Amino acid sequence: MHGSFVSRRLFGRCVLIAVVGAAGLLATSSAEAGQCGPDITGCWPCGSWTSHCTGHQGKLRATITCCDGSHYKCTFSGTFFKVIPFRYTVTLCVTRVDNGVVYFTASRNIPLFGGTYSMNGYATACKFHANYCSPKDRGTFSMSR
Repeated sequence: MHGSFVSRRLFGRCVLIAVVGAAGLLATSSAEAGQCGPDITGCWPCGSWTSHCTGHQGKLRATITCCDGSHYKCTFSGTFFKVIPFRYTVTLCVTRVDNGVVYFTASRNIPLFGGTYSMNGYATACKFHANYCSPKDRGTFSMSR
């Protein structure tokens, strides 16, 4: 009787390990099959940028289009000093997708605004947040839709 209890307990653990292993394989194969995260493409009409160095801030909008499975083209437009418009395009490089969130990095040389801007951030289907850094400034971009 003691032997059958051990056998059932061992069998139960083997089944549990098999189920957990199968779930891991399914999750891995789904990611490898190209199932990317949420749809972050389209218009992002509502947002702002804030400089942590100067305290300046302004309106921010963007349009994001998909280039391929790991790159997006993002065109930002907004205002500086409340009236000076700006517009630039950068490629968002996806670093990972996890639980409905797309994580990315980007870099772009913008000489008139102090050199190379680098950013890292994340986006869901309705929220975009990025931290930016340049030789003369650092701050955040936040948008929603």
